[in-house]
Amino acid sequence: MCPEQLILILVTMKYQTIGIILLAALVLIVGAYAHTLSSAPAPEQTPDLAPANPAAPSDLIVISERGIPVEIGIDDIAAYHAKMEAEEDGTPVPEQPEIDPCCAWMYRSLFAGIHALWGDDIPDRSDISVASYLPSCGALHTGWYVTGTGPGMDTASAGRFILLKPDGTELTDTSHEARSKIAKNRNADSYRIVITRISTEESATVSLKNEVFPNRFFELFKKFKTDPAVTKEEVSAFKAARTAFRDNLVEKPDEELFIIRQSSARDIPSGAGP
Repeated sequence: MCPEQLILILVTMKYQTIGIILLAALVLIVGAYAHTLSSAPAPEQTPDLAPANPAAPSDLIVISERGIPVEIGIDDIAAYHAKMEAEEDGTPVPEQPEIDPCCAWMYRSLFAGIHALWGDDIPDRSDISVASYLPSCGALHTGWYVTGTGPGMDTASAGRFILLKPDGTELTDTSHEARSKIAKNRNADSYRIVITRISTEESATVSLKNEVFPNRFFELFKKFKTDPAVTKEEVSAFKAARTAFRDNLVEKPDEELFIIRQSSARDIPSGAGP
């Protein structure tokens, strides 16, 4: 073998050795990276959440109970409604109660009605009388809470709260079954209360404007509540409309929500007076 051939062999062996070393190093690097990935914590799975409650209105209902001002926020109403529902259904009270649309409607209607009759004055709870044309659970529980007439409240200083039939007479059977028969056939006129200042017999009828209701709201509501053939698409459409309705009630100012008509005692529907 000539010297030139020997040199060529040695050079070739040198580069082969370097290549083997580099390949081994690459294998080690890839292995270490894979180990790092396998030992890293898995990303957290975000659960499907119910639509968040809208921002609560900044204005609170303020009433006087035994001479002490009491502030009532919509979160207080949501908590009381959840408690009443849980007791009726025999289920646990949710940690973060959802704002029910009927609770939001009654709360905002009462706020507007109180402001119309008392202005900037703080009314005594015992001076407030409310009659509601909507006998839903949310409306009932909210009316109970604000007037102090519900279970677990101090009825000694309470006002008055009643439910009305569509003809304006008092609904004396307030069982869930009796109320549901009326509530499931609701329309825009159902979202109406008569609030009375007992000491002066002045009243205000507070009604919702038609534009507050989302498109097809009552059609979808009736299908959802009464039609066994309701489709998944209609259920989804109703839930979206229900959420939009609730958000309107919580977030819009009074002037965009209500028509308020003040009247004297002789104009009040039978059963709705003090």
